[in-house]
Amino acid sequence: MRVTQNQMYDSLTVGINKQLKIKNDANAAISSGTRFQRPAQAGLDYKISLDLRHTQSQIKGSVEALSIADSRLSSSQTMLNDISNVLTRAQTLAVQQSSAQTSAGEQLTAAVEVRHLLDQVANSANQTWMGEALFAGTDTGATAFVQDATGAYQYQGSNQDRTVAVNTNQSITTNVRGDEPAFTNTFTALQSFITALETGDRQGISNAIGNLTSATNEVIDLTSRVGGQISAIQSYKASYSDMSFAIDKRLSEHESADVAKLVVDMQTADTALKAAYTQIANLKSMSLVNYLR
Repeated sequence: MRVTQNQMYDSLTVGINKQLKIKNDANAAISSGTRFQRPAQAGLDYKISLDLRHTQSQIKGSVEALSIADSRLSSSQTMLNDISNVLTRAQTLAVQQSSAQTSAGEQLTAAVEVRHLLDQVANSANQTWMGEALFAGTDTGATAFVQDATGAYQYQGSNQDRTVAVNTNQSITTNVRGDEPAFTNTFTALQSFITALETGDRQGISNAIGNLTSATNEVIDLTSRVGGQISAIQSYKASYSDMSFAIDKRLSEHESADVAKLVVDMQTADTALKAAYTQIANLKSMSLVNYLR
């Protein structure tokens, strides 16, 4: 079958367009650093990238949720440590004031200090984190503890915990509630100690040693539990960070352009283009000669 000059010209034009596309795609890949920029360039690879980026976004959300939980619980732990320190000082005073040699005046002076200690506990128990009550459960706008008509502190928060969703299948508790016995027993022990000091009740002062020791142990146990939660959260965060790093690496390997190969492709395309342009020029020369004949 005879191949006409028009057919040869059309074939060369198709080839030129193909080589130009190779050069343009290679230039775009080198500029962006990625093998593909549009779904049409690599449908399956593009979808894989979308799936990996979606997973990466979910991991980022999980890490953010864990960071919130870590921060809130760390603040709670700090306040519990403060309460524990206050109780330690109160225990020291109880031992001192239980001595038969202490005078009524010394007991009243100690009562003033213990009342200040009670105020410190109330301040710690009513602390906020980012404007939200730490120990009021889900009722974050409430004051966790308020004094009733007798001066006793009462819990005013909710009986529900605050949680954050780590992923679609898992949520974790991110708070300590003020209705924990450690809080009630701390307030009760300090208030009873104040009353005993103010009334000169030596037996009550002696009893305060045991009550304050018990409350201190409960606060320490609660603080340890919170520490365990924080450790678990930090372990989760480390795992998610490892996952994120692995996905970043996979994305990079999946999407990164092979610059060396692209340069070779561009050079090959240039060679093919030069050959095609030469052939077209020859065809035009032949056509002109035929026309002149």
